[in-house]
Amino acid sequence: MASAAAHDSTEQRHAKSFYRPELDCLRFFAFFGVFIFHTFPFDPAYYLARHIPFAALIASLSIAGSFGVDLFFLLSSFLITELLLREKARYGRIHLKAFYIRRILRIWPFYFFALGIGVLLAKIDPQQHFSMRYLFAFVFLLGNWLTTFGGFPGSVMNPLWSVGLEEQFYLAWPAVLLHLRPRKVLFVSAAMLVVAQIARLAFLKYARHPEIALATNTLARLDPLAVGAATAILFHSRNFREKVLRPALLQRFTCAAAGLILWTTAGHFYSLSHVFAILGFPAIAAGAWLIFLSVFQSSVGPLWLRYLGKISYGLYVFHSLCLYLAAHLLGGYPRNARQFVVFWCLGLALTLVFAALSYKFLESPFLRLKERFAYITSRPV
Repeated sequence: MASAAAHDSTEQRHAKSFYRPELDCLRFFAFFGVFIFHTFPFDPAYYLARHIPFAALIASLSIAGSFGVDLFFLLSSFLITELLLREKARYGRIHLKAFYIRRILRIWPFYFFALGIGVLLAKIDPQQHFSMRYLFAFVFLLGNWLTTFGGFPGSVMNPLWSVGLEEQFYLAWPAVLLHLRPRKVLFVSAAMLVVAQIARLAFLKYARHPEIALATNTLARLDPLAVGAATAILFHSRNFREKVLRPALLQRFTCAAAGLILWTTAGHFYSLSHVFAILGFPAIAAGAWLIFLSVFQSSVGPLWLRYLGKISYGLYVFHSLCLYLAAHLLGGYPRNARQFVVFWCLGLALTLVFAALSYKFLESPFLRLKERFAYITSRPV
């Protein structure tokens, strides 16, 4: 009897929680890709001029690193959709007020702290820019829209555009899950893919800065959000969960290789063309999904890698600032290979330190408070 009671207690705890530690490792992988993109030149001519072999491949891998943002979007969409579906199944409803409070506590304190750094730095360094119109847009989490039409503000806090994009999506998504059955949510996810295609073609034709518009606009970046949400819906199908989301080791390796090949190919052919808008961006989302499949429900990664994933919010937001600080500490941006190695290592080290401090002293108190409003916990129990 005692054993049965203990089993029931464990089942109840698991029913009220959903935490996948291996996805923390994947978050760090997503950040590291973005870090590579912002540190390695993505023009093959740069490497050819210096007689560095595999110039085209290195340049393609650098561009592919930027797709880490798509992986972030997919992970976020999957996890939040899954948590809300579990909440709806357990309680018969989604508590919208509690959801928005959780989002505010998770995202806003660090977001506005980082935004303040960007504004302050712009007043100190004339090469940094954060005008009042950009500040207004970013304060209301609309910075990515102004960036779409006016370009980046020219700040080390440019990465904050993606935070605003996600928050716009989550303003509406819980209501969709609340009012629609899972099958209809799948149709909504498919419609999102269509909207993304139309938006990209429109921005290619009409946007003043199409290369920025395709990267930062909410409508043009719906693919990974749609794929992540659809995966969470399908996760509740037993056949899909067991046959697709629990592959054997060889299948995991194949998924990872296929995903990286898709990303590298998309990086190689990345262009502002109708063909890439139609085929390239869905391929990037598909690559992110394959990489996700290669890790999901696998054995837990090393503790240090899981920790780096937990602080990935700070890693992502702070890395441009830390590269800027590294350049100033070294007397300028690198001009040769030795200087680049020192700059790259120092920039990464500073990013790790800043993110760790932020997680401990700024994010963690709000994360603990956030759990008070969680109906399905997303931290270890």
